[in-house]
Amino acid sequence: MEEWLCLLFELVIEKMFMDNILSGGHMKKLKFEIPASVQAELDARDAEQKKATVEALENGVFQLEYPWSNDKRGMPKVLLRSALFGVVRRGRREYLQGAQIAAWGESYIRYTGGKLMQSDQDLWMACVEACKRSGKMQVVISQSELLRLAGKSNSKAWLINTLERLVATAITVKDGRYTYVGSLIHDAVKDDETGHIALNINPKMLELFGVGTTHLEFKQRQALASDLSKWLHCYALSHASSYRKPHLIGLGKLQDLCGSTATIRKFRQQMKAAMNELKEQKIVAGWTLENDILKLWR
Repeated sequence: MEEWLCLLFELVIEKMFMDNILSGGHMKKLKFEIPASVQAELDARDAEQKKATVEALENGVFQLEYPWSNDKRGMPKVLLRSALFGVVRRGRREYLQGAQIAAWGESYIRYTGGKLMQSDQDLWMACVEACKRSGKMQVVISQSELLRLAGKSNSKAWLINTLERLVATAITVKDGRYTYVGSLIHDAVKDDETGHIALNINPKMLELFGVGTTHLEFKQRQALASDLSKWLHCYALSHASSYRKPHLIGLGKLQDLCGSTATIRKFRQQMKAAMNELKEQKIVAGWTLENDILKLWR
């Protein structure tokens, strides 16, 4: 049936082409005019959708075009493909002031705050997840529940310290037509009597999710041992790839994007171990490294 419809469509287009373009022996532009009533309805729907989006932002509604299930965690692709939540050596963290962060393609990130690592990403994703489940950009949650969403068994002191670090950030992210300027977490208030925390995420940040979002398998991420494995897990899933069309990237560029400060020789060894771990967890179907060019496919 579909083949007949396609054939009929082609015949109609051909007739229109002959009638409208070849008439009089002169080439003319083919014009399609939408009836005024139909155009008015389309404009009304567009205005209604824009109004709903503005109201959702003003009311602090957490509304995603493509939400993920509760067994996953969602992250904007622009952040996953950058050194914002990078591979950072343990110990005292470097403080960055208006530093440009390595990012993929034409994306641009400038950051002020303490260097962030994969554990910070775990908590930020947990905060986003809590807001997603509540449907609001502001949510009240117990410390133990927030730790559970982050997949952590750390102490509550770690939780508060990490929240303070995520609040005390200033970030500029440009991805496509949108530029977000703000903090990763707008604010957090702890109730000493109940132990609950009121989190508030800037609703404008939802624009970053709209540009492109990667849904991460939460249990897969938890099973990974190293921070580099976790970063590569995010990076690999943020790119479409297959055996016929693998994703390729130079080792030096990959090191910049993940924020590793190891020597290239050491990083090569770490990357091989991490990619083997990703293959064991069936996150990637295969990978090769030739002439310091990483090729991976899912």
